[in-house]
Amino acid sequence: MRILVADEHEVVRKGIRTLLNGRPEWEICAEAATSYDAVAKTEQLKPDVVLLDITMPGLNGLEAVPKLLKAHPPARILVFTVHESSGEAGVLTPDAARALMYGLEALETNKVFLSPRVTNLLENKFRQNQDERAPDVLTARETEVFKDLAKGKSNKEVAHRLGISPRTIEAHRAHIMDKLQLRTLSDLVHYAIRHKLVEL
Repeated sequence: MRILVADEHEVVRKGIRTLLNGRPEWEICAEAATSYDAVAKTEQLKPDVVLLDITMPGLNGLEAVPKLLKAHPPARILVFTVHESSGEAGVLTPDAARALMYGLEALETNKVFLSPRVTNLLENKFRQNQDERAPDVLTARETEVFKDLAKGKSNKEVAHRLGISPRTIEAHRAHIMDKLQLRTLSDLVHYAIRHKLVEL
C-alpha cells in the first residue's frame, strides 16, 4: 500500500514515517507540507492512500478531500490530526499513533475510519453550524410557538393561547425543527436557552 503523508510539520511527518517503518507492506511514496502540494503529488504519483492532516494551512484537510479524489479517484483518504484545539503543533502521542495504525488497517480492507480527534472536531463543527442558524429564520408566529414549546407548554396549551388548532401548532413545530435542524424537544429547549429565548 503506497501512502502519501500530508502534514505541514516536518517533525510529524518524520514521526509517521518512523511509525510506519515497522510495516514493510506499507510504503510512504511522498510527503507534502500543504494541501495544494498533496493534490499535485496525488495526481502525479497515484498513491493508494493519502494520510491528511485536518488542520493544513490555506486549504484545510476537509476542503482538500474532494480535490484529492478528483486528482486520483481510487485514492483512499485518512483524515487525522495530532494537534491541539489551539492549532499549535502537537506530538505523535501513543493514542494518535494507534489511531493512525487502526485507520490505515481499516483502509487496507476498504473500511471507513475517522480518528477520535477528527470525530470530535466534526461533532463540534456540526454544533457550531447548528447554533449559527439564528432564530431570525423563524416567522413571527413560529417564534411565538417556539418560545411556548420551550417553556414546556403542550401543543393544546399553545393552540389555546394563540387561538388556533393543535394541528396547526404541530405543523409550526415541524417547520421550526426543520429550519433549526433540531431533532427532539430537548434539542429545542437547549437551543432556546443558548439563544436566551427563554429564561431559566
